[in-house]
Order: sequence, then structure tokens, then C-alpha cells
Amino acid sequence: VCISLYNYADRILETLKSVKAQSQTTLELIIVDDASTDGGAELVHRWLETEGEHFASARLIQHKHNSGLASARNTAFGAANSDWCFVLDADNFLEPDAVGQCLRIAKKSGPDTAVIHPIIKIFYEETNLYPRPLLSKQCWKKELFEKGNYIDAMALVRRSAWKQVGGYTNIPGGWEDFDFWCKLIDAGLSGAMCPQQLATYTVHSSSMAVSSSRRLERPLSRLLQHRHPWLQLPLAAEATTTLSTFS
Repeated sequence: VCISLYNYADRILETLKSVKAQSQTTLELIIVDDASTDGGAELVHRWLETEGEHFASARLIQHKHNSGLASARNTAFGAANSDWCFVLDADNFLEPDAVGQCLRIAKKSGPDTAVIHPIIKIFYEETNLYPRPLLSKQCWKKELFEKGNYIDAMALVRRSAWKQVGGYTNIPGGWEDFDFWCKLIDAGLSGAMCPQQLATYTVHSSSMAVSSSRRLERPLSRLLQHRHPWLQLPLAAEATTTLSTFS
């Protein structure tokens, strides 16, 4: 399990507890702190002192400078020994069977399968008035990615596939995960769904999806469209139409 941490001192311990509660008996745990300034790394260090023996191996890696989400994920994958790595952010949670169930499918999958993604519940923290839909509830298909990302980062990823495509790429403002999925598709790799609700994505005021990605959706769409021309992102096409109108 690879966790990226940046200024989530108030959330990281609950996330770690969900990893400790996994039914998968042999787990390698890697937490990469991307130069947090809120004491989160210290909390993780103390937690590992008392709970680290629960894992086959457990370590905290600290970046000296904030390098971004892609860099933190790449550091974790690079330090891992396992063939498969479950990606987890510091404000989300796993159900006890998450790693084990995804790993069962992974072990039966062919060499071109790079990702096993579970169904994910969305929890809106700020209010109870929002609906609570599900993420990653559709099977992996290139055609579905053409209009936008629908698979969350919380998934089991084959480490050799990560290495094959050069890891995650820093995308200013977000969408590193969408770009990574597209890189896997470009390499002829695919994914499979674990048809169970095994994780929770927490939406709150400081979530990247709320604070950054939404307001940058147009420029991010244009960037991803440029990097992966087979995409048909509506906002990228809209921008092209607008430029043509005024040219």
C-alpha cells in the first residue's frame, strides 16, 4: 500500500488504521511525506513505532521539498518490493477486504492487465444534502476514457507497468491519475474492475478535486488532449472551437 501525504495531519491516522485493518495478512506499507508543514510526518513516525510490526515492512519516506503528487507516488512505487501496489491518498479509506480482493483478481489476470480498480463510495464531508454516488463503477474501457476520467486513483497497480510507462507525470493542477491511465492505454495495457465497494473517497473543502482541478478543468483538458490525441475531451474541443471562431 502506497500512501502519499501532504498536510493531512488531521486525517492520516484514520487512513493508516484502515490499512492496518486489511484482511490481507502480508502487506508492505510505504508512506511518502511530500514535505508537509503540519506535523503529519511526525504523527506517522510515532504511529509506525507502535503499529509498524503489524506489517511485513513499513516505512516513512520524507521529501525534503514539496514535489507534487506524481513525485510522491513515484517515490513510493520506486521503493516498493511488491509486484502490485495499492495507491491510497492520505484522506481516503479502505474497507478491510480491499487489498485482498483486488489481489485475488490480479493474480488471475494476464500480463497486459496493469490495474485492478474497486468500486468506491464518495463521502461528502461538508453536508448531508449531497447525493452519495459511486466512483470506478464501470469496467475499464478505452472508449469510456475518451470523454474523461472515470476511474479513481485508489486502485491496485502492477509495478512493472508503472515502470514501463515511466511512472506518473507531474500535471500542474491535477489529473496525474487520468494521465497515468492514458499512458497505460498508450502502452497497450488495460485494467479490470473488482465488482465490490471496497474504498471511500472523502470530499472536503481542501480536496484537490474541490480546490484545484475543477477551476482548471479547461486548461487541463487541453493539456491531456495534447498528450493523448485519441481523447475527445469536450472542454478541449470547446476551446478549439472558440479559437477557430475568433481567428
